Amino acid sequence: MAKKPRHEEHENLERWLVSYADFITLLFAFFVMLYAIASVNTGKFRVLSNAIVAAFTHKKQIRLTHVIIPKDMSTPGKATPQVQSVMIRALELLVQKSSEKGDMKVVQTKEGIVLRIQSRFLFASGHARVRRKAVPVLRKIAALLARTNHEIRVHGYTDNQPIRTSRYPSNWALSTMRAVNVLTRLLEYGSIDPGRMGAAGFGKFRPIASNLTPEGREKNRRVEILIMNREYVPHSSTGPAPSAPSRRTPPSPALPGAPRI
Repeated sequence: MAKKPRHEEHENLERWLVSYADFITLLFAFFVMLYAIASVNTGKFRVLSNAIVAAFTHKKQIRLTHVIIPKDMSTPGKATPQVQSVMIRALELLVQKSSEKGDMKVVQTKEGIVLRIQSRFLFASGHARVRRKAVPVLRKIAALLARTNHEIRVHGYTDNQPIRTSRYPSNWALSTMRAVNVLTRLLEYGSIDPGRMGAAGFGKFRPIASNLTPEGREKNRRVEILIMNREYVPHSSTGPAPSAPSRRTPPSPALPGAPRI
Protein backbone atom coordinates (compact mmCIF):
# COMPACT_ATOMS: atom_id res chain seq x y z
CA MET A 1 0.00 0.00 0.00
CA ALA A 2 1.46 3.35 -1.01
CA LYS A 3 2.22 5.81 1.79
CA LYS A 4 0.69 9.25 1.67
CA PRO A 5 3.20 11.94 0.95
CA ARG A 6 4.20 13.88 4.12
CA HIS A 7 3.61 17.57 3.89
CA GLU A 8 6.29 19.81 5.29
CA GLU A 9 5.16 22.03 8.18
CA HIS A 10 5.67 25.68 7.46
CA GLU A 11 7.48 27.61 10.16
CA ASN A 12 5.28 30.19 11.93
CA LEU A 13 7.13 33.44 11.60
CA GLU A 14 4.69 35.38 13.85
CA ARG A 15 5.24 33.48 17.11
CA TRP A 16 7.14 36.44 18.45
CA LEU A 17 3.86 38.37 18.70
CA VAL A 18 2.74 36.14 21.59
CA SER A 19 5.82 36.92 23.65
CA TYR A 20 5.61 40.58 22.72
CA ALA A 21 1.95 40.78 23.81
CA ASP A 22 2.79 39.12 27.16
CA PHE A 23 5.61 41.59 27.69
CA ILE A 24 3.37 44.57 26.95
CA THR A 25 0.73 43.26 29.36
CA LEU A 26 3.25 42.82 32.16
CA LEU A 27 4.70 46.26 31.50
CA PHE A 28 1.23 47.82 31.66
CA ALA A 29 0.49 46.07 34.96
CA PHE A 30 3.83 47.26 36.33
CA PHE A 31 3.10 50.92 35.57
CA VAL A 32 -0.41 50.64 36.95
CA MET A 33 1.05 49.36 40.21
CA LEU A 34 3.55 52.24 40.31
CA TYR A 35 0.75 54.74 39.78
CA ALA A 36 -1.33 53.20 42.54
CA ILE A 37 1.56 53.38 44.99
CA ALA A 38 2.45 56.94 44.03
CA SER A 39 -1.12 58.20 44.40
CA VAL A 40 -1.52 57.21 48.08
CA ASN A 41 -2.41 60.25 50.17
CA THR A 42 0.19 60.00 52.91
CA GLY A 43 -1.34 62.88 54.84
CA LYS A 44 -4.71 61.17 55.19
CA PHE A 45 -3.04 57.89 56.01
CA ARG A 46 -0.95 59.51 58.74
CA VAL A 47 -3.99 61.27 60.24
CA LEU A 48 -5.99 58.04 60.40
CA SER A 49 -3.04 56.02 61.68
CA ASN A 50 -2.18 58.49 64.44
CA ALA A 51 -5.80 58.88 65.46
CA ILE A 52 -6.46 55.16 65.73
CA VAL A 53 -3.20 54.46 67.54
CA ALA A 54 -3.82 57.27 70.01
CA ALA A 55 -7.40 56.16 70.63
CA PHE A 56 -6.87 52.44 71.09
CA THR A 57 -3.48 52.27 72.79
CA HIS A 58 -2.45 53.48 76.20
CA LYS A 59 1.26 53.83 75.43
CA LYS A 60 2.82 56.96 76.82
CA GLN A 61 4.53 58.91 74.10
CA ILE A 62 7.68 60.81 74.88
CA ARG A 63 6.88 63.61 72.49
CA LEU A 64 3.35 64.56 71.55
CA THR A 65 2.79 66.08 68.14
CA HIS A 66 -0.34 67.44 66.55
CA VAL A 67 -1.88 65.76 63.55
CA ILE A 68 -0.82 67.48 60.34
CA ILE A 69 -4.10 68.53 58.75
CA PRO A 70 -3.95 69.88 55.20
CA LYS A 71 -5.74 73.20 54.83
CA ASP A 72 -8.10 74.31 52.14
CA MET A 73 -6.58 77.28 50.33
CA SER A 74 -9.98 78.87 49.87
CA THR A 75 -10.85 78.73 53.57
CA PRO A 76 -7.69 78.96 55.69
CA GLY A 77 -7.84 77.22 59.05
CA LYS A 78 -10.82 75.05 58.10
CA ALA A 79 -10.62 71.29 57.79
CA THR A 80 -11.14 69.87 54.32
CA PRO A 81 -13.92 67.30 53.71
CA GLN A 82 -11.28 64.57 53.32
CA VAL A 83 -9.79 65.30 56.76
CA GLN A 84 -13.26 65.47 58.31
CA SER A 85 -14.11 62.06 56.89
CA VAL A 86 -10.93 60.63 58.40
CA MET A 87 -11.78 62.10 61.81
CA ILE A 88 -15.35 60.81 61.58
CA ARG A 89 -14.10 57.32 60.75
CA ALA A 90 -11.69 57.37 63.71
CA LEU A 91 -14.50 58.44 66.06
CA GLU A 92 -16.83 55.77 64.66
CA LEU A 93 -14.20 53.11 65.31
CA LEU A 94 -13.87 54.39 68.86
CA VAL A 95 -17.64 54.22 69.32
CA GLN A 96 -17.79 50.64 67.99
CA LYS A 97 -14.98 49.43 70.24
CA SER A 98 -15.73 51.35 73.41
CA SER A 99 -19.49 51.46 74.05
CA GLU A 100 -22.70 49.56 73.80
CA LYS A 101 -25.17 50.19 71.00
CA GLY A 102 -26.88 53.54 71.38
CA ASP A 103 -24.60 54.97 74.06
CA MET A 104 -22.56 57.10 71.64
CA LYS A 105 -23.06 58.45 68.15
CA VAL A 106 -21.04 60.53 65.68
CA VAL A 107 -22.89 63.32 63.86
CA GLN A 108 -21.55 65.82 61.33
CA THR A 109 -22.99 69.33 61.50
CA LYS A 110 -22.26 72.70 59.92
CA GLU A 111 -20.20 73.70 62.96
CA GLY A 112 -18.11 70.54 63.01
CA ILE A 113 -18.12 66.92 64.16
CA VAL A 114 -20.25 66.04 67.18
CA LEU A 115 -19.63 63.04 69.44
CA ARG A 116 -22.96 62.52 71.22
CA ILE A 117 -22.83 60.56 74.50
CA GLN A 118 -25.99 59.58 76.35
CA SER A 119 -26.14 60.66 80.00
CA ARG A 120 -26.96 57.13 81.19
CA PHE A 121 -23.48 56.08 80.10
CA LEU A 122 -21.70 58.96 81.85
CA PHE A 123 -23.75 59.71 84.98
CA ALA A 124 -26.19 58.31 87.48
CA SER A 125 -29.71 59.76 87.38
CA GLY A 126 -29.79 63.31 88.75
CA HIS A 127 -26.00 63.44 89.28
CA ALA A 128 -23.05 65.00 87.46
CA ARG A 129 -20.21 62.83 88.74
CA VAL A 130 -18.67 60.74 85.93
CA ARG A 131 -19.16 56.99 86.32
CA ARG A 132 -16.10 54.77 86.67
CA LYS A 133 -17.05 52.69 83.63
CA ALA A 134 -16.94 55.82 81.47
CA VAL A 135 -13.38 56.75 82.47
CA PRO A 136 -11.58 54.43 79.97
CA VAL A 137 -13.74 55.77 77.14
CA LEU A 138 -13.03 59.38 78.08
CA ARG A 139 -9.32 58.55 78.11
CA LYS A 140 -9.52 57.34 74.52
CA ILE A 141 -11.55 60.36 73.49
CA ALA A 142 -9.02 62.69 75.12
CA ALA A 143 -6.14 60.93 73.33
CA LEU A 144 -7.94 61.40 70.01
CA LEU A 145 -8.76 65.06 70.65
CA ALA A 146 -5.13 65.73 71.57
CA ARG A 147 -4.14 64.84 67.99
CA THR A 148 -6.02 67.83 66.56
CA ASN A 149 -5.61 71.58 66.88
CA HIS A 150 -9.27 72.54 66.53
CA GLU A 151 -11.48 74.26 69.06
CA ILE A 152 -13.55 71.91 71.21
CA ARG A 153 -16.83 72.56 72.99
CA VAL A 154 -18.57 70.33 75.53
CA HIS A 155 -22.32 70.87 75.81
CA GLY A 156 -24.70 69.41 78.39
CA TYR A 157 -28.43 68.80 77.87
CA THR A 158 -31.33 67.43 79.93
CA ASP A 159 -34.96 66.51 79.36
CA ASN A 160 -37.92 68.67 80.44
CA GLN A 161 -38.47 66.94 83.78
CA PRO A 162 -37.87 69.53 86.53
CA ILE A 163 -35.13 68.95 89.08
CA ARG A 164 -34.60 70.79 92.36
CA THR A 165 -31.99 69.52 94.79
CA SER A 166 -29.59 71.19 97.19
CA ARG A 167 -26.73 70.72 94.71
CA TYR A 168 -28.58 71.23 91.40
CA PRO A 169 -31.47 73.66 91.76
CA SER A 170 -32.39 73.45 88.06
CA ASN A 171 -31.73 71.62 84.81
CA TRP A 172 -29.50 74.52 83.83
CA ALA A 173 -27.20 73.79 86.76
CA LEU A 174 -27.22 70.03 86.18
CA SER A 175 -26.46 70.23 82.46
CA THR A 176 -23.73 72.82 82.99
CA MET A 177 -22.01 70.83 85.73
CA ARG A 178 -22.11 67.66 83.62
CA ALA A 179 -20.45 69.48 80.73
CA VAL A 180 -17.82 70.96 83.04
CA ASN A 181 -17.03 67.58 84.61
CA VAL A 182 -16.59 65.92 81.21
CA LEU A 183 -14.36 68.79 80.07
CA THR A 184 -12.28 68.49 83.24
CA ARG A 185 -11.75 64.76 82.66
CA LEU A 186 -10.71 65.36 79.05
CA LEU A 187 -8.14 67.94 80.16
CA GLU A 188 -6.89 65.57 82.82
CA TYR A 189 -6.48 62.57 80.50
CA GLY A 190 -5.15 64.29 77.36
CA SER A 191 -2.49 66.85 76.54
CA ILE A 192 -5.02 69.39 75.33
CA ASP A 193 -4.52 73.13 75.39
CA PRO A 194 -7.18 74.47 77.80
CA GLY A 195 -7.42 77.60 75.66
CA ARG A 196 -9.23 75.73 72.90
CA MET A 197 -11.75 74.11 75.26
CA GLY A 198 -15.11 75.39 76.46
CA ALA A 199 -18.21 74.09 78.26
CA ALA A 200 -21.85 75.14 78.36
CA GLY A 201 -25.17 73.84 79.67
CA PHE A 202 -28.43 74.24 77.75
CA GLY A 203 -30.82 72.46 80.11
CA LYS A 204 -34.05 71.32 78.43
CA PHE A 205 -34.14 73.93 75.70
CA ARG A 206 -32.44 72.13 72.79
CA PRO A 207 -34.08 68.70 72.54
CA ILE A 208 -33.35 66.30 69.70
CA ALA A 209 -36.42 64.15 70.37
CA SER A 210 -39.89 64.49 71.82
CA ASN A 211 -40.11 64.86 75.59
CA LEU A 212 -43.56 63.24 75.55
CA THR A 213 -42.14 59.69 75.69
CA PRO A 214 -39.56 58.06 77.98
CA GLU A 215 -37.47 57.09 74.95
CA GLY A 216 -37.41 60.69 73.70
CA ARG A 217 -36.48 62.08 77.10
CA GLU A 218 -33.64 59.58 77.36
CA LYS A 219 -32.25 60.75 74.01
CA ASN A 220 -32.42 64.37 75.15
CA ARG A 221 -30.32 63.64 78.26
CA ARG A 222 -26.89 63.80 76.68
CA VAL A 223 -23.45 65.39 76.51
CA GLU A 224 -22.05 66.45 73.16
CA ILE A 225 -18.38 66.97 72.36
CA LEU A 226 -18.10 69.30 69.37
CA ILE A 227 -14.88 69.36 67.33
CA MET A 228 -15.31 72.64 65.53
CA ASN A 229 -14.26 73.25 61.95
CA ARG A 230 -12.02 76.17 62.82
CA GLU A 231 -8.57 75.73 64.30
CA TYR A 232 -7.57 77.27 67.59
CA VAL A 233 -5.57 80.50 67.37
CA PRO A 234 -4.03 81.57 70.71
CA HIS A 235 -4.80 85.14 71.69
CA SER A 236 -1.65 87.09 72.41
CA SER A 237 -1.63 89.53 75.31
CA THR A 238 -0.79 92.92 73.88
CA GLY A 239 -1.50 94.97 76.97
CA PRO A 240 -4.04 97.75 77.28
CA ALA A 241 -5.35 99.10 74.04
CA PRO A 242 -4.10 102.57 73.18
CA SER A 243 -6.55 105.30 73.93
CA ALA A 244 -8.15 107.05 71.03
CA PRO A 245 -6.50 110.34 70.13
CA SER A 246 -8.39 113.27 71.50
CA ARG A 247 -9.92 115.57 69.00
CA ARG A 248 -8.65 119.11 69.29
CA THR A 249 -11.33 121.72 69.09
CA PRO A 250 -10.42 124.23 66.43
CA PRO A 251 -10.07 127.74 67.84
CA SER A 252 -12.98 130.04 67.25
CA PRO A 253 -12.26 132.95 65.00
CA ALA A 254 -11.13 136.04 66.93
CA LEU A 255 -13.51 138.91 67.06
CA PRO A 256 -12.36 142.18 65.65
CA GLY A 257 -10.47 144.11 68.27
CA ALA A 258 -10.34 141.14 70.71
CA PRO A 259 -6.93 140.49 72.28
CA ARG A 260 -5.07 137.33 71.27
CA ILE A 261 -4.44 134.93 74.16
